[in-house]
Amino acid sequence: MELSDDINQCANLVKQGDHDRYRIIMTLEPNLRSYLFVLMAANIEISRAPWVSRESLISEIRLRWWLDAIEEIESVQSVRRHFVTSPLENILNQSQTKLIKESILARSWDINLESHLSQNELFHYIDSTSGNIWAVAAEFLGSSQKIGRLLGNAIGVIQYCKASNELILRGRTPFPKPEEEIIKTFLHWGETQLAEGLFEVKKLPKTKNAIRRFAWDTNFYLKKFLAKPDYIKTSANPYDPVRFFRFWNAYLRS
Repeated sequence: MELSDDINQCANLVKQGDHDRYRIIMTLEPNLRSYLFVLMAANIEISRAPWVSRESLISEIRLRWWLDAIEEIESVQSVRRHFVTSPLENILNQSQTKLIKESILARSWDINLESHLSQNELFHYIDSTSGNIWAVAAEFLGSSQKIGRLLGNAIGVIQYCKASNELILRGRTPFPKPEEEIIKTFLHWGETQLAEGLFEVKKLPKTKNAIRRFAWDTNFYLKKFLAKPDYIKTSANPYDPVRFFRFWNAYLRS
């Protein structure tokens, strides 16, 4: 995909909104970067939509705007102009469009004050949001939706845990009861998803395993959060003296 003003805007959005992801994308082959910038920009915009206002109706309207845009792509209609939707239209196939649509629908939980009713409902939320996005990313990088979903679920567990304190401050209840037991099970599920994903990645030729770079710090956080759940409750960052080294080690191994 050729660079354009839209894609440059997507890259800037990712750089400002998720700098770690931006750094990883910049380690990819140049011909792959545009796809990931557009996808990650779409994910940022969609994930922000439920939080644009304290008025739930306004948030619902914004989230509906994104759902309508994806449905336009899905139905091969003329897609509304936006620096994300315009290039997104050119890179998604029907299967990928469906996954993005499911991710948007799952984000409706972010608008409501209700908690997830069960452990399985929480897992489904992560699978529909993070799992779906990374399933698409994996295909862009020459891997499979299965591998992307496994790694994406593990990544999603960490992102959700990091965001849980902010969710509480905004009136949400991130974890069902019993909370401590659910958190532990949630983290172990993340470990299992990560292990299965990395096992599948090992079967790939090196030219197609770049998706693993995006999970470079996931195992570190899973172990830290399991050892000290207070990190989750306080949004404190575990001390990581070799973070820079681990980042580049992940790059060199893929």
